[in-house]
Amino acid sequence: MRICNEVSRWITENVQRPMEELIQREETRCRRESCNWFCICCNKWFCFLVVFIVKVVVWVTVTVTKLVTELVCFIVSVILDIISYAIGLIMSIPVIGGIIRAVLNWVTDIILRLISLPDLILTYAGIRVRKKIYVKGIILNSDGEPLADESELLPSIELARTIFDRECNVQLIYTGTCVTDLDTPQNSQSIICDWRGFFRDLLSTQGSYFEFVSANCAYENGHHRIIGYASEILIFIVNDIQPETTIGCSFGATHNYVTVEAAALRDNDGATVAIDTIAHEIAHACNLSHSDNEENLMFFSSERSNTTMSDPQRAWFRSSKHCVFL
Repeated sequence: MRICNEVSRWITENVQRPMEELIQREETRCRRESCNWFCICCNKWFCFLVVFIVKVVVWVTVTVTKLVTELVCFIVSVILDIISYAIGLIMSIPVIGGIIRAVLNWVTDIILRLISLPDLILTYAGIRVRKKIYVKGIILNSDGEPLADESELLPSIELARTIFDRECNVQLIYTGTCVTDLDTPQNSQSIICDWRGFFRDLLSTQGSYFEFVSANCAYENGHHRIIGYASEILIFIVNDIQPETTIGCSFGATHNYVTVEAAALRDNDGATVAIDTIAHEIAHACNLSHSDNEENLMFFSSERSNTTMSDPQRAWFRSSKHCVFL
């Protein structure tokens, strides 16, 4: 549906609106035109008649084009969503599904980075054409209670939007938050953010659970996750992330999601809230690695003094399959 909306918006901005502006200019010209009294202002009548006919033709053409385009787009999107949901269920099967998911994510990331090479080169040269990245929050459930509230997530989302807009000319589009009604298994509430956690996610029911929730909470983005292009980055709010000092985790391009501790979203007994954690983990999902510069967004500690990015980081971030023009 997102592509359908984008196509409709493109028709409005690039066809309908320019034609309406042209018609308005012609109407203004007709009003200002001197009246030929010998034919009782027939020149003005004719002018307005031509404008009226053009207006009708434009309205009919744009309306029919939009209806046909949106109908075809909607049918294709529904079919793709159903197919991708079925594939998502297969990828939620432990071990087999995890391996398929990892291979698919890496293959699509490599292919789409190769396609994005021109943009990567232009970014290095300082030319950054406006791009978009889509993110969605998913709040897990523990004993019937959500681990967080959407209002606690929004400040971090807004900061991430500011950072990527300023540093990369990438517009972060927040598509909402899903609060799952499913009671989250214990092994999915606590994440181990190292090689052990990577294989645990890949080969156990933990990864299966995340994939199943993704298929349901981000249903309309399902076919994007399969083909890679414009796939949403899903932000799972979990109960705990290990090691102890870790509050966010991403396994890079292998996954379409990141995890953030619920406690990191709120002020606990005066503790500092690292609201740039989500931006940091989104960048990891776009395959950016850690930096030893404490003023860099990718500084390995949550105690960053700034949220800047280097030129290579900007170029690599923008060439990710998650950063798109549509």
